[in-house]
Amino acid sequence: MFASRKDIPSNDNKTLRALKKGKRWAFKKIFDTYHLKLYHFARNMGLSHEDGECIVQEVFISIWEKKHLIDENQYFKSYLYTITKRLTIKKVKRQALEDRYKSKEAQKSSCCNKTEDYIVFKNLLDHASANIDQLPEERKQIFLLSKHEGLTNQEIADRLNISKRTVENQLYRATKTLKGQINTDYMFN
Repeated sequence: MFASRKDIPSNDNKTLRALKKGKRWAFKKIFDTYHLKLYHFARNMGLSHEDGECIVQEVFISIWEKKHLIDENQYFKSYLYTITKRLTIKKVKRQALEDRYKSKEAQKSSCCNKTEDYIVFKNLLDHASANIDQLPEERKQIFLLSKHEGLTNQEIADRLNISKRTVENQLYRATKTLKGQINTDYMFN
């Protein structure tokens, strides 16, 4: 993956002067010497593997593009680490901003979905209530005792002085009618 070599001594002005002149061998020597160290430095600052590789790539692109600004009398290793640190901090801040934005958007979306779901539920409930009101009176009464009051079939039969089998038949027919209406009106399958 990454090759590791000893640091370029700060007095290796020959390599830095060659880099300033655009010599690719000098760039390669610097890259081979520092890319692994800069990668680990970025990773230790909290970046993922992919982000660490991207930061190192950005550092060396910056070095190549600004090679004419390099001062071969300064400690080059510190210069590389400073660039890496700045790019890493910029990346972390950008990621934190994106995460906050996504979180706020998710909250907005969740809020809108809850409101939308409530409206759909309310419309469906109103529609179901209207359909329940259209049931024959005895069937409606049995359905409401079962679904709204939570009575068992036997309790409904005892209360209305009818057979348990009649309660079961009326509940079956009420449920079938309501499902049919909902499927027809809302085209659910």
